[in-house]
Amino acid sequence: MTPLSPLEAPTARTSAPLRDPEAFTRSGSGPTVTFPLTLMAVTVAAVSMSLDGVPRYSDDAFFAGLALTVVLAVVAGETITAISAPALRLVATLLVPAASGAVIGMVVQALVLRDVGPSWASPVRDLGGLVDTSDPLPWIASGVALGGVPALGVAAFLVVASRALRRLSGHDAAEGFGVAFTGFAGLSAAAGLVFADGMALPPLLLVVLAAAITLVVALVVDGARLRFVRQVYAGQGAAFDIVPAGRFASASSLAPMIANTSAASVLVRVLHDLGPYRPAAEPLALVGDTERETLRPVLRRRAAAAVMLVAMAALAGLAALAHV
Repeated sequence: MTPLSPLEAPTARTSAPLRDPEAFTRSGSGPTVTFPLTLMAVTVAAVSMSLDGVPRYSDDAFFAGLALTVVLAVVAGETITAISAPALRLVATLLVPAASGAVIGMVVQALVLRDVGPSWASPVRDLGGLVDTSDPLPWIASGVALGGVPALGVAAFLVVASRALRRLSGHDAAEGFGVAFTGFAGLSAAAGLVFADGMALPPLLLVVLAAAITLVVALVVDGARLRFVRQVYAGQGAAFDIVPAGRFASASSLAPMIANTSAASVLVRVLHDLGPYRPAAEPLALVGDTERETLRPVLRRRAAAAVMLVAMAALAGLAALAHV
C-alpha cells in the first residue's frame, strides 16, 4: 500500500466538531415549481384585478379571484411536475396557466355583474368600453381576455422555472432555485405594491413576506454551508476530507455539493483512520479542487439574495410613500 498524497492524506486535522454534511447533501425530491408559481400567480392576479377596478365594484369577485388563483396554481404546479414527457410538459406549462386565467377572469366578471346588476342606467364598462354590464354574455366572456392575457406572464414564468428546475443537479438546488424564482416573484410583488391599491395590497405584502423569508432561509443555509466547506478545506475536523474524484469508481454518479462547480474532487466521510495509510471513506458529494472554486456560486447567490431583499424593502418603502 502507498501513502496518501498531501491532498489525500487526513493529516493535521483537528477533532473540532463539524456539522453533519447530510444537511447539505440531502437526497430528497428537491424543489418544485409550485411555491414560486403560486406566489407569481397571486401577484399577477392581485395587480391585474386592482388595475381593472374589480375591488371597487365587488369584494367577493376580488377574493374569489384570489382564492381560485391559489387553488389552480397549486394544481397546475403539481400537475406539471408529474408530467415526464418533455413535449407534453411544455404544452401544459403554456396552456394550463392561460386556461386557468381565462376561467378565473370569467368567474370574476360574473361576480361583478351579480353585484352591480345589468342596469341600463349606469352600466359598468370594461376593455375600453367594448363591453359593459348591460349585456351579460359579452361581459362575462370578456373575462377570457381579462384573465387569460395576464396569465400568459405566469405561463412564461412557469416555462423558464420548469426548464431551470430540470437542469439543477447540485445538493444546493433548493437554495439556488428559491433565490432565483421565489426571489423574482417577491420582487414582482414589491413592484406591484407601487401600482396596486386598496384590498390588493395585503396579498401582495404576503407574497413579499413569503419571498423574503425564503431568501433569509437561503442566506442562513448557505452561510452554514460556507462555514462547513471552509472548515473541511482548512482541515478542521477529523471526520471529513477532500480527495481526488479518481479514487472512487462511483464518483461520476455523485451530485455536486454546490451546483456549477467542477467535479475534480470528492467530499468524503472518513470512517476510520489507519495512520499513514489510506483510510476507509464514504463519498458524499462532488466538490472543486479549491475552496474558492467550490464556494464561488454560493457567494454569488448570497449576494443576489441580499440585493433582492434590499430591493424589495426599497420598493415597499416607495409604495408606502405613494399611498400616503
